[in-house]
Amino acid sequence: MRLIIAFGAAVLAPTLALGAWYLYGQFATFESNDPYIWVRTRSFLSICLAISAAHVVVLGIPAYFLMRWRGLLRWWSALLAGFVLGALPAAVITWPLRYASPGSYASSNGVETMVNGVPTVAGWLQYMGGAASFGVCGLVAAAAFCAVRGMSPNSSSKPTPLRGAA
Repeated sequence: MRLIIAFGAAVLAPTLALGAWYLYGQFATFESNDPYIWVRTRSFLSICLAISAAHVVVLGIPAYFLMRWRGLLRWWSALLAGFVLGALPAAVITWPLRYASPGSYASSNGVETMVNGVPTVAGWLQYMGGAASFGVCGLVAAAAFCAVRGMSPNSSSKPTPLRGAA
């Protein structure tokens, strides 16, 4: 039962963190009496929850059982896996060379990110920053999982004594 709750926490933690960040931005941008703040926030939370649940079910649960089966499940390996599993799908989907062709040009906020089909340094930095943002969400999910599951730096590295040893 604790494992199921831990996976639930892994779904909810990044959703709530992103929701709080989004809500802060809403109140900073719009007047506080704007009734549509809550409508937009609810829609944003729904999208975050769906993406987070898909990541946990499709990537997180298999990774947990694979790491447990191989004996690699530690708090630090869970956090690393969370970051990688959060960043990898976003990195694949937003790969900058996907639609690159000679003569293509792209810019973001007036900064050239692709010139003549070749990503610029700013383009690569923007790409890595976006993937890292999703990686941080995966890290938050893994931290919530570890906290609920009871995996801590002090408990996961202690050797278990042999049977019958005093």
